[in-house]
Amino acid sequence: MNILKEETGALTATLKVKLTPEDYSPGVEKALKEQRKNAVLPGFRPGQVPMSLIKKKVGKALLANEVERLIDESLREYIGANGLRVLGQPLPKNSNVDGNNWEKPGDFEFAYELGLAPAFEVELDKVKLELPVVDVNDEVVSKEVEDMKRRYGKLESATTSEGKDMLLGDMIELNADGVIKEGGIMHRATVSLEFLEDDETRQLLTGRSVGDEVVVDPHKVSRDHDDLARMLGVDHERVHQLEGKLLFRVAEIKRMLPAELGQELFDRLYGEGVVTDEAGFRAKVKEGLEGMFRRDSERIFRRMVMKALHEQARIDLPDAFLKRWMVETSEKPTSAEEVEQGYAGYAEALKRKLVEDRVVEKYGLEAKGEEIDGFAKRYVADQFAQYGMPAPDDERLQQLAARMLADREQIQRMRDSIVQQKMTIHFRSLLEPKERRVSLDEFINLAQSA
Repeated sequence: MNILKEETGALTATLKVKLTPEDYSPGVEKALKEQRKNAVLPGFRPGQVPMSLIKKKVGKALLANEVERLIDESLREYIGANGLRVLGQPLPKNSNVDGNNWEKPGDFEFAYELGLAPAFEVELDKVKLELPVVDVNDEVVSKEVEDMKRRYGKLESATTSEGKDMLLGDMIELNADGVIKEGGIMHRATVSLEFLEDDETRQLLTGRSVGDEVVVDPHKVSRDHDDLARMLGVDHERVHQLEGKLLFRVAEIKRMLPAELGQELFDRLYGEGVVTDEAGFRAKVKEGLEGMFRRDSERIFRRMVMKALHEQARIDLPDAFLKRWMVETSEKPTSAEEVEQGYAGYAEALKRKLVEDRVVEKYGLEAKGEEIDGFAKRYVADQFAQYGMPAPDDERLQQLAARMLADREQIQRMRDSIVQQKMTIHFRSLLEPKERRVSLDEFINLAQSA
């Protein structure tokens, strides 16, 4: 077998592959013998079917399979041996079907197009960024205290609805004339007034009692079509068939009574006697928030650095090749127009991935086998701890971890988590960023934009 590489552009190439009978004949002959051994044809004993009949029946298919196997194996070996950074996978050129005689096989020639990853450098020492740290002031602490009181409060029935209550009742479908639709939807649902985005609808449902009936706009008591479908107990398509509004018949009103700020709550949250007064409680809350936001700061800083490196790299891609590759390898039939519409987003994601891969390669941040194994064991032990159970012994722990390691998707998730941790530590250590205190709102904006 012979493979020649021909440059066709800055980021594209063609691999020309030539196979001779000496390459594929041994594999074809072996496959034919296996077929003959198991062949059953009328008039012949098992395993005694003449080879000429076997060749006539399946010879061409076996030849095609062997040629395809050899090409796939050889292309992968060639790409690896020559250190080619390929995007997507090799695509056969249309000329592959010309000049090859499958009826009287001799030499075969094929050509495959490659999309190549661009060469670029990442320079961390040129990145100048500050580490955003949330200013956990009294206002932030007070908000968290109120949230904690609600989380640990009690749910009680109420007679008249107020702005933060939950209303349970029947959602009944109406037709376009506002009359209950015969055979329409009737489903028990919950509406949380606190989380309704439409003020008019919240006011409409405030001050209601059990048994009241209110006509509501279905799209104003739900976040989106999926949320509405769950609320009505139907599929997404059925939501689009709604003709009019809904009649909401109130069956129950539930109100969350916040927990009292006292020793019972302190003990429940931090253990008996650890906190004994409100000042100590607020100090603990602040400490917890600072720890939580600190972890978030590290993640945001990592994303900020990667974004800066992405902008620094200015990567080009073999766009025409990638668009063709997306059309030809998509699991579902995809048109060139559909690919064009989504290509910009795909290209940006690919560029970010190339930058990350270069960072991992340059600074030696790849996850090692023993690190992934240790990650799996810690994950299993943590799962037991969540249920208040001791971690299993070493042998059992290894068995449970091995089940995770048998799943490629699980391995990839663990690898990604380890690499991100390494990147975060490396960026902090190398860049030594100064801290910049920001408000919670600014911090949230940074998290969304980084």
